[in-house]
Amino acid sequence: MEVRMEHTEGFARKAEVLLDNESLIVCDGVSTPEMRCGPGVIENVKFSYPSLEGFQWSQAIKDNPSNRVRLEHIRGWSYMGFGRVLSIMPVTIDYGMIQLEDPNWSDDEALAGKYVKVMIDRLDLNIDDGKQWPEELR
Repeated sequence: MEVRMEHTEGFARKAEVLLDNESLIVCDGVSTPEMRCGPGVIENVKFSYPSLEGFQWSQAIKDNPSNRVRLEHIRGWSYMGFGRVLSIMPVTIDYGMIQLEDPNWSDDEALAGKYVKVMIDRLDLNIDDGKQWPEELR
């Protein structure tokens, strides 16, 4: 996965990045308050999104009946995510160009393999500090 910074308005503001040559608008967590990230390839980063609104997984499944897999840009750093659940605890969803952990956890094993529709209110790009959930908690 190659991530390239194209332009940023600064820390915690809008930035345009290329993920394997696909343009994404994200919330910049790579810059610092003192210095904007310059253009070019960025190493050791991860994408994530917070959960601003709760939802039911059963409804998320119903909302993707055609089994779509893609991110659709809405505005700013907001996207509608259509994807396939790869795993639970945490829930990991394949959106085609990217796989993301959803902050809405589930321990329902039947969710794995289902196609879902998830609102991504803010797609974040941050430095990957290497901290992962311990395997025994996955």
